[in-house]
Amino acid sequence: MIRCKSCEDKWDIKATLKRYTTLDSGMPCPYCGESQYLSQKYRERSMLITLLIPLPILMQAFFDIHLEGMIVLFVGAFLLVILFHLFALEVEAEDEDWRNRSYY
Repeated sequence: MIRCKSCEDKWDIKATLKRYTTLDSGMPCPYCGESQYLSQKYRERSMLITLLIPLPILMQAFFDIHLEGMIVLFVGAFLLVILFHLFALEVEAEDEDWRNRSYY
């Protein structure tokens, strides 16, 4: 679960789900009110795990999978991605942007 970088309190599942419904880059901590931003490390990992969703389409090209099997694979991949996003979310106190990121 998310742990605030300022006050070190853990966010509950309701606050974590609220993070996914906002379009702002930062979200205030429910306990101390300091803005928290998605970490660059989390953004990179989430991009890779999201690629699991089109995987059943590729599997259909190589294996003979019926429609019911494809539906099960899509739902399973979708649930895995959602669970990953809920439990692997990391926040930072400052917004890491590609323009101000250090590569050294």
